[in-house]
Amino acid sequence: MLLAGLLLSAAGGPHVGSYSLSEIHIRRDQVQLQLRCQVLSLGEVIGPFDPNLDGEMEPGELEENQDAILSYVAEHYSLDYGAERVPLTVRSATVIEGPMAPDPLNEISEWLDIVVDFEPVDLEAFRSLGVKVDLFYDTSPQHRDSAAVVWNGVELGAWQFDQSASTQVFEPSPEMLERNVRPLVRFAAAGWKRIFSLLDGALLALLFVAAGRRGSRASGLSSAAIFAVLMAVGLVAAPMANLLPQHVRFLELAVPLALGYVGLDDLLHNRGRTRILETAVFGLLLGGREATRLAPELAQEASSREPLVGFALGLGGALLCLAGLAALVLGARRSEEADAKMDPVLDEHEEAAARSGAFAWRPLRLALDLGSMAVGLWLFWGVFRG
Repeated sequence: MLLAGLLLSAAGGPHVGSYSLSEIHIRRDQVQLQLRCQVLSLGEVIGPFDPNLDGEMEPGELEENQDAILSYVAEHYSLDYGAERVPLTVRSATVIEGPMAPDPLNEISEWLDIVVDFEPVDLEAFRSLGVKVDLFYDTSPQHRDSAAVVWNGVELGAWQFDQSASTQVFEPSPEMLERNVRPLVRFAAAGWKRIFSLLDGALLALLFVAAGRRGSRASGLSSAAIFAVLMAVGLVAAPMANLLPQHVRFLELAVPLALGYVGLDDLLHNRGRTRILETAVFGLLLGGREATRLAPELAQEASSREPLVGFALGLGGALLCLAGLAALVLGARRSEEADAKMDPVLDEHEEAAARSGAFAWRPLRLALDLGSMAVGLWLFWGVFRG
């Protein structure tokens, strides 16, 4: 009889391994609760759900008791925000079966994943988040809930909830609040600033402008525009390629080599031309490389597409502005040099022949070609050794 009593007590007594995991994700004005808890814990507080308390769901039990589960969570798990502690309003919620996983007693248990989306909040008032958890305390006094807050992709911290500490207020850092700006805008600004540290990309754009044909600004600008547009395409498309480590290594090595190749090609062939193939290929390579370098920052975003589009717009715009400025400076210098060589007695065809050749002034082009080759080899060697 004693043994039977112990077995019944074990079967129907408090769930000593009761445990739950929750993450509160905040992105700008959106708040989402992701809660994972054990089937057995919910069965102890919701009678019709898992009535035999074996921790295993029968077919149809989850669908029949979904409303009761959500109602219980809403009653015992609360979030509020702002100085006046304004409660969050539930917009939608779902309950799905989670993967089998060990519980705190290292026994395999069935789990449920509960996702609750709240209505957008006022960003001006949203400067802290209050969390209160008293799930399963009535039936399982030893219950623990580990909650973490992820604010704009950055984890603020985890907190252990139990009977002695059932509430906690999370306050983000100023850096987290600055990330309230839309990813498109934030990454566009980052892309624009990137031009100041993108030595090989900036030199490539300058080379394409300087090596334009027949003293035409349009030729060099066309080459630079193709380069900037294909760079943006490479940035946005890189995540779709599922790049492996060896591919990333190739991109890191190829871009400096591209810089040396364009400089050497222009140095050996002293006739300007509008470049299409090289600009397209090297633009794609540069965009792919920059996308891989952004990977740590993209991991903090809900989606990579909007940040990549913003970065592509910012960096592409910066490259085009740099190319336009170079075209004005180089074109003016080239025109002065050509005019100085013009003979008043030359006819139209002779004048055109005299003006033929590369767009930029030859000494300046020579310095740019040699400098770009040196920088390309230096960057390549640095990547190769690293």
